[in-house]
Amino acid sequence: MIRTTLVAAAAASLFAVGACSDTTDDVVQAPAPGAAPATVTEQRAEAVQDAVAPAFGMTRQQLEDADLVSSAYTDLGDVESLVLDANGMLTHVIIELEGAGDRKVSLPVSQVRGIAHDDGKFTDLTTDLGAAQLAALPEWTPPPAR
Repeated sequence: MIRTTLVAAAAASLFAVGACSDTTDDVVQAPAPGAAPATVTEQRAEAVQDAVAPAFGMTRQQLEDADLVSSAYTDLGDVESLVLDANGMLTHVIIELEGAGDRKVSLPVSQVRGIAHDDGKFTDLTTDLGAAQLAALPEWTPPPAR
């Protein structure tokens, strides 16, 4: 009985350690020229919740889960990550474009705005850029795996 309890406690501890990371790849630090982006601490990522996400009328989780749609609600892609500058300000959203190849691009936040549709049940981002303009944006290189 004691052995079973100890094994269960050890397994639970390992699971908790694996599940509790102090960094997130959903929010990253903008890279220096020629460098790879870096993950940020969860605490720093939470600053997005307090400072930036409300500007789009959504929570950080809604922002991270948002789709990017055209003004006609055509799906253009999905938000993959959020990019912060050295001061913790959101500068870009990383969009995985619709279509073949799962290409990810870096879209400046000045090019997007939050929208609610279906009586507020869904909150997404919209842009005036078309699919071809989005495809011409710089490709995103994610931070190295830790």
